[in-house]
Amino acid sequence: MLTIEGFDPVALTELQRMDPDRLVFGRKGVEGWRLGFDEAPPGPILWQLPAAARYGGPIDRWGLWWAAGIAVVASALLVLGAIAGLDLLARAIPYSWEQQLGDAISGDFGAQLCRAPGGQKALDDLARRLSPSDRPIRIGVVNIPIVNAVALPGGRILIFRGLIDEARSPDEVAGVLAHEIGHVEHRHVMVALLRRFGLGLLIGSGGTAAEYGQALLDARYSRAAESEADEFSVKQLLQTGISPAATAAFFRRLSKEEAGMGGPLVYLASHPPSTERRRRFEAAARSGRPFRPALSSPQWAAVRSICAGVKPLGDIDLRF
Repeated sequence: MLTIEGFDPVALTELQRMDPDRLVFGRKGVEGWRLGFDEAPPGPILWQLPAAARYGGPIDRWGLWWAAGIAVVASALLVLGAIAGLDLLARAIPYSWEQQLGDAISGDFGAQLCRAPGGQKALDDLARRLSPSDRPIRIGVVNIPIVNAVALPGGRILIFRGLIDEARSPDEVAGVLAHEIGHVEHRHVMVALLRRFGLGLLIGSGGTAAEYGQALLDARYSRAAESEADEFSVKQLLQTGISPAATAAFFRRLSKEEAGMGGPLVYLASHPPSTERRRRFEAAARSGRPFRPALSSPQWAAVRSICAGVKPLGDIDLRF
């Protein structure tokens, strides 16, 4: 409390510095009230008077570093809130709407899909075994010699022929397929599209089906999303009695080729491998459970030849 002879006492908290270069103070809420010092008062008084405003508002009240810290925390919370909001929004989208979008995107590959009935049935049966929900998973094999697979909205999963050619067993394809189903089950696909195209995706002004497809081919899911998909893959492989060891071997083999990765080998570009991820599959393979091949020999042969006799089209516009 500041007491000046002949005047009413004034709480120090009511004072505010009016001039950064001079000791002139006003009183909050009292127009025209001024208190000035011709000379600096003694230290014990000076230290209790309001300091000159340097940045304005809360920064001066909290201090620069406290204000910066609060801003960083607030920004982080805002980003986390936005991410959580996208996740909630993606889960609120009707699955039937997702299916229509997935059909529109996969339509661009329609002329390049391999449709041999034996191989298609084997993959469809494998997808049903690996999917824990009643939502249908629809598999398509695209006759393009690149090592990749991509999940589309609505449970559409496209496997490119190069991945089947590169796989040495049906267990390797099963591991990759289960990973992509994991992206579907966790709605990572819709979150990725919403993050890229915003609400325009839902009202039809975000882009074309081709642009959505290219965005998913280019998609880099977060480390958390990849971990969730891997966890899902391991769980489903174990539940269906398929050894995760083959998937670990697949990742290890592709990792060795990563240094010389060219255009056709793009699975690692969109699904970055890591020692930690490979070790997760290797550890799961040591569970002591009995395993059996993901497909029988005739089924695997049908999958390997699913594109036999299908002539690849000319140059395609795919960017990776």
